[in-house]
Amino acid sequence: MINYLINSINVMLVEKFPNAKVYVSKSDEEFIRPSFFIRYITSKQNDLNRNSYTNDITMKIIYFAPLDEFMNADLMAQNEIWDTMREIFSGGYIKVLDRAAKIKKLRGRSKNSEIHLKFKINFTQDKTFNIPESPKADTINLKF
Repeated sequence: MINYLINSINVMLVEKFPNAKVYVSKSDEEFIRPSFFIRYITSKQNDLNRNSYTNDITMKIIYFAPLDEFMNADLMAQNEIWDTMREIFSGGYIKVLDRAAKIKKLRGRSKNSEIHLKFKINFTQDKTFNIPESPKADTINLKF
């Protein structure tokens, strides 16, 4: 499910920033600016019942701003990118396959020439593993 979530975030970013490259895994090659890096941080599963559970997922998006000849980023342009990133995810949900993952917490900061956006997502999923085959009764005897 994590990969589907990353792909959904990727699509949302590409829609708003078609000229920026989006990375979903680390690469040994030099990365291109402007670009985004989508990173899965942690997840925690809480059982709801026998058939479903919630998954609390923490994700991070890092924006790498273009640099000038002195290796500095344009801070005004960075602020505009931050506002747009916040708008993308302020709707409260991320569509993942046939479900909607709830964004519980959204926070960010600027760090040198980067913008870091971290969010916690709550996602309810059906259990598809360890489903026991319960025996079925052939007859039921009721006494009144």
